[in-house]
Amino acid sequence: MSLELSDQAPTMLRMKVADSAWQEFQASNWFNCLIAARLSLEGKGFLLCCQGARPDIFPSGMLQQMNLGRFAYFLKPGVPLSEDDVVDIFARADISEVASVEDQRVAVFEFFKISR
Repeated sequence: MSLELSDQAPTMLRMKVADSAWQEFQASNWFNCLIAARLSLEGKGFLLCCQGARPDIFPSGMLQQMNLGRFAYFLKPGVPLSEDDVVDIFARADISEVASVEDQRVAVFEFFKISR
């Protein structure tokens, strides 16, 4: 798999899987581009193994505005968010650590005690 990032407006992530054609995902920031790319992969039965695909990783609104959404927080129950918990969403993650976009959404809602 190959990924390319563009910071020109709108933010874009290009993805190529094996011998397939390049796919482009545009959004307001890279985290939202990543979600679109993950949804595309999930539709084909795949999960993307990166920090941004973990259920316990999510950017604050401020992090989405800063650095074009490249960084997000590692969410630890009962622990206030801090700069020490910031990760690069494109850094590798083990397959055992990642989840679907929906599972991540549910986990984030539970963490922040948001009812669906």
